[in-house]
Amino acid sequence: MNQELYRFFVANYGRGRVVLVGTSDLIGEAIGVAQRSLTPDGEPSLWSHVFIFGEMRPDRRGPDSATGRNPYLFENDLHIDPLRVQVCNGAQENCIGKWCRDEVAHSAVLDFDLSQPEQDAVLGAALQLCDERLQYPILELVGTWLAIITERVWAPNPFDDPHAMYCSVFARYCYQQAGRVLG
Repeated sequence: MNQELYRFFVANYGRGRVVLVGTSDLIGEAIGVAQRSLTPDGEPSLWSHVFIFGEMRPDRRGPDSATGRNPYLFENDLHIDPLRVQVCNGAQENCIGKWCRDEVAHSAVLDFDLSQPEQDAVLGAALQLCDERLQYPILELVGTWLAIITERVWAPNPFDDPHAMYCSVFARYCYQQAGRVLG
């Protein structure tokens, strides 16, 4: 675990805050390059994933399985681990340690100064999407990459899936449920 990154997340933790990360692994780099036509300078985007801080929760992730409190998060993600023959697709709640890896090259925490009821609405929406088993749009991703490559981002995605969202749409949706709009 990257302890410096962990300390950054803990120091900037707040319920309902939006977190951006950019990774230097193959997938993160590919997302950054695919988004370069959307950046003002035409350079690859620094950001490849977004999630929302949830609650500080007790867990046993400390040294020698000591009980401590760690930030948890809500995200919509696709994680494939071929060594464990494991696929996690969709809305999920995870410990912040998932994103405290050396591959995380950029990170930012955005505080939109949510009131307590707004925080509850954002986190309630995120939890509901987890319960509904919202998926990450794998096929829709192909359509999005084709639109970016062909510079037809205005065209409807031919692989649109109404029960799937990108991580960025997941965050926007949760904020919309609290009456807030993310640009």
